[in-house]
Amino acid sequence: MSVPRAPASVPGVLLQCLSALLILSLLAQFFIAGMSAMTNPEWWSYHRSWVAIFQWLVVPMPFVAWFAGSPRKLRMILATLPLIQIAMQYVLVHRALDGRLPSGVGLHALNGALVLIVAVLLTAGYGESRH
Repeated sequence: MSVPRAPASVPGVLLQCLSALLILSLLAQFFIAGMSAMTNPEWWSYHRSWVAIFQWLVVPMPFVAWFAGSPRKLRMILATLPLIQIAMQYVLVHRALDGRLPSGVGLHALNGALVLIVAVLLTAGYGESRH
């Protein structure tokens, strides 16, 4: 016998939709980065262009998470992480490209994978109450 779940709030569903879009965007970004690194460096311009489009998905996530109701703490932490992580992406890659942090490119890729994990947790409703 399964335990019935409380009906999802509109902000909760919106957060899951934003997270799902972020997952799809990140998978496309991984593909584009791989194409750039392994087959054709001209794909790098697509990598830069695509991030300029999908990075805005993370901006409303903390606000939407707040309005999704109680409990808030874990959901707010998870919904704020992608915003911080996207900012870190810029810092890591730019420090690597200007020579101040050579490992920044590897950390940039690793952080991208961590953003994907956080987005999957949010899409799955991790941090929501299970009444």
